[in-house]
Amino acid sequence: MVLEVDFPAPLSAHPFEGKVITITGASSGIGLATTLLLWSRGATVSAMSNNPDGMAELEAALREKSKTSSLPGQKFFTKVVDVSREDQVKGWIDETIAKFGRLDGAANIAGAVHRYNKLADTVTEDFDFAINMNTRGVYNCMRAQIPLMKSGSAILNMSSISATQTEPGISLYGSSKAAISTMSLAAATEYGSTGIRVNAIATGLTLSRRLMNVAKEYVEPGIQATALKRGATPMEQAQVIAFLLSDEASNVTGTVVRCDGGALALPY
Repeated sequence: MVLEVDFPAPLSAHPFEGKVITITGASSGIGLATTLLLWSRGATVSAMSNNPDGMAELEAALREKSKTSSLPGQKFFTKVVDVSREDQVKGWIDETIAKFGRLDGAANIAGAVHRYNKLADTVTEDFDFAINMNTRGVYNCMRAQIPLMKSGSAILNMSSISATQTEPGISLYGSSKAAISTMSLAAATEYGSTGIRVNAIATGLTLSRRLMNVAKEYVEPGIQATALKRGATPMEQAQVIAFLLSDEASNVTGTVVRCDGGALALPY
């Protein structure tokens, strides 16, 4: 008997070997975890953030790790970039191509909450921050990345469950993330015929250092609002991102994958 489906090849320890992937927001949290995970799985990484100290620490860590890498061709590039600035983003992407000659994937993760306020208590600065750091940041990245990608490339954009599940204080943040979800799905339909995949991840409560330092009062209620009764680690989010960028997700495009500990599955 001949099986309809053959046994797959064993998984490689370095599934991203030979691939060049850009990561934004790489100095902390999910962006940092994604950079380290993709590097550990063989990718050449081009990482950026607007945090000079964080990028210096990342570069030092990658330089030290590269001394014992089993992949002699594996390289890295780090740069301090303001994701809201189109010229800086384009310059970083162009520099990545100049150094490595290709672009196979992108994890557009950079983003932030400015302040938690009710809508009428916000100011124009809050609106501009949400749009520039979140929505415009992803827009700037995709516009620079897509023309340089070939069939088989993949983009992953950072959305949030706040894009669909609202609560007081996040009207601007949630709106900026909803725009990212829509932009990602539309781009997937526009470039699918070229073999470029585009997806988004809707993250829930993630126990990053920034969250613990800035918004501790949101942590315990957020934990209780999940089915698992815990927050995610940055590395748990990074593992989903890595899957969506990998060849194992070759038929996944135009979707927003939730990694929220079951928060949106609860009936309240």
